[in-house]
Amino acid sequence: MKTKVYMNNETGEFYGIGVGPGDSELITVKAVRIIKSVDCIFAPRADSKSSSLALDIVKDICVDKRVIEQVYPMVRDKTKLEAAWLASAKEIEREIAAGNSVAYLTIGDPLTFSTYCYLLQQLSKIIPSQKIHTIPGITSYNAAASLANFSLIEQNENLAIIPVSSDIEELRPILNSFDTVILMKVAKKLDDVIELLEDMGLIDNALFASYIGFKNELITRDLLSLKGEGKGYLSVIIVRKPTNK
Repeated sequence: MKTKVYMNNETGEFYGIGVGPGDSELITVKAVRIIKSVDCIFAPRADSKSSSLALDIVKDICVDKRVIEQVYPMVRDKTKLEAAWLASAKEIEREIAAGNSVAYLTIGDPLTFSTYCYLLQQLSKIIPSQKIHTIPGITSYNAAASLANFSLIEQNENLAIIPVSSDIEELRPILNSFDTVILMKVAKKLDDVIELLEDMGLIDNALFASYIGFKNELITRDLLSLKGEGKGYLSVIIVRKPTNK
């Protein structure tokens, strides 16, 4: 697909903005300034019945803004997903071609385990790179660690940030090899992760956090109390080996 050539004074700009984990006070000053300045705001949501979490975070900033919510299919079919992302990119491109500056909102950081990455791939095919700007945001694990005063990494220690796979045993060598491991996309695998941490003697060295900054925020070091509770959605687990200090 050929990238269109635009004259700078003819079109708007695109901004992919990370709005942080949930607390509206954790949005960067730059993100707030851009959100207030753009002509149109795009916000993703999982289905037609749910609200956009990213939009909820900035609702007080988006007063009187034109908002377009894009619904993405919750499927694993790569072809269907790519088609959906391309359609979203084209919708955004039409706004930019019309001279409107656009902000696309995403929770956390746009380039860290974010669906924004897939949109960016499609946008890069049809919009010149100089028109695309990504604004970083605070990640869920940074916010969780700060709320719990939980040190992530020091001196010569090493750190891994990984999604929880369907095969929980794949986590074992990683947990053995790194001083700190951040587990993302826990979801329905929470009980399995807890059992693995128990087996490895790491259950007392872990921090669980979900819905950081939202009304139903939960932060705890007592992971055993979470078994069978189905608390894995929008959660992160930080596992830090004990130091010799």
